Amino acid sequence: MNYNQKITFLQREIEKIIDPLIGKKVIIPDAPYYANVGDVLIWQATLDFLKKTNRVLLSVSSQDTFSYPKLDKDITILLMGGGNFGDLWRFLQELRINIIDHYPHNRIVMLPQSIWYDDPALISKDSDIFSKHKDLHLCARDRVSYEFLKKHFNNNHLYLVPDMAFFLSESHLKRYRNVANTNSNLFLLRRDKELNEGIVDFECRANTITDWPSLEKRPFIIKLYVKIREILKPYSHSKWKNKILDLTAQICFRKKLTRDGCKLLSRYSHITSTRLHGMILAILLHKPVRYIDNTTGKLSAFVNTWLDGLPDIEPLERKAKTKSR
Repeated sequence: MNYNQKITFLQREIEKIIDPLIGKKVIIPDAPYYANVGDVLIWQATLDFLKKTNRVLLSVSSQDTFSYPKLDKDITILLMGGGNFGDLWRFLQELRINIIDHYPHNRIVMLPQSIWYDDPALISKDSDIFSKHKDLHLCARDRVSYEFLKKHFNNNHLYLVPDMAFFLSESHLKRYRNVANTNSNLFLLRRDKELNEGIVDFECRANTITDWPSLEKRPFIIKLYVKIREILKPYSHSKWKNKILDLTAQICFRKKLTRDGCKLLSRYSHITSTRLHGMILAILLHKPVRYIDNTTGKLSAFVNTWLDGLPDIEPLERKAKTKSR
């Protein structure tokens, strides 16, 4: 199976499951207004999906700008996918919980997530809240996460779905294929708490070692967004404040970081990645990639679920240890 065949297969799997779940009118309340390229790729791909399937996107907000408006019952609330379901990045899970609790009569669809909890008490707490919502649809993006949902969140509607980033439109990708320098190598090395212990001991002959550039050094345009947010802070009760921030974020985060992620990987012929979306974007750009698991094992879980048949996707030979669940 080649890259195009695999990408097409994964897009069909996404559309087959997600399309029937979503009503005509949609809102996104938890868009990632921050500098992680991977989450922004999911955001952009979700918009590409909604456009292809002719949905009416009424609004896009974030944890900073969502004001919990009154919603008609026919509006679907679409929660972003990613790797933040659980307690690893708890502030995003708390936003998800608040939205689910606040809108018991709207259909809510959580796009594909990886799941991780360290605290068993939080599993029970979240499950109890989620179980009260009768039209809540939870998507896992790997079998390990799906089995976890089946065990702990079985009162909700559950699905196994590939990562939404595979629905990234060709308009974002085609110009960045086949432009790499011959035999150039990138090591995409995450530097946050998901970095596996001992990763610095891995040997990787790379021309460049970096995390997403927007995480290494905040771009001017993101600094501008932060400055605008600070200026508007005194106007917290103004309706136009959040509209300005939402529109600004479309440029400062979604458009810029989607382009920057593609541009970074396009310069190299081989990718080694500790980030799941470094691996996914490499596949979308038709590049061979070696992957190294994060602390929760989500890269190998995704590979084992969806990426069989791609010969150019393989783990780095020496594997780091992952936490036990």
